[in-house]
Amino acid sequence: MERLLDTFDEWALAHPREADGPAPERFEPTRVPESSPLQLDLRDGRIRSVVWATGYRPDYRWLDVPVLDEKGHLRHDGGVVDSPGLYALGLPVLRRRKSTFIHGIEDDAHDVIDHLSMYLSAGGQVSR
Repeated sequence: MERLLDTFDEWALAHPREADGPAPERFEPTRVPESSPLQLDLRDGRIRSVVWATGYRPDYRWLDVPVLDEKGHLRHDGGVVDSPGLYALGLPVLRRRKSTFIHGIEDDAHDVIDHLSMYLSAGGQVSR
């Protein structure tokens, strides 16, 4: 990933544009705890939700809400789906180039949480 990002950044420096963009983003190495638990008690109440999504292409056939475009893609604006209270994270370049990566979802999640907070505090009347 670092080599690929270096290639992009080198190209951008060699082909300057009139409007300067933001500084290149680099990610901190993933922190791994010294020791990890080998078992997890799902009954103790600490874990209340688990969302596991993996695959090579999205398949929204299970979603019984009219939020797909003619190509079967989710209609959304930065993760705010075209249906009140429905949000998406982890989609490619959702808001940033790092959106697809597990570490990159953090900033997108903060943005979606901010939107949800405003939506709820305004009684469900916030536009995207």
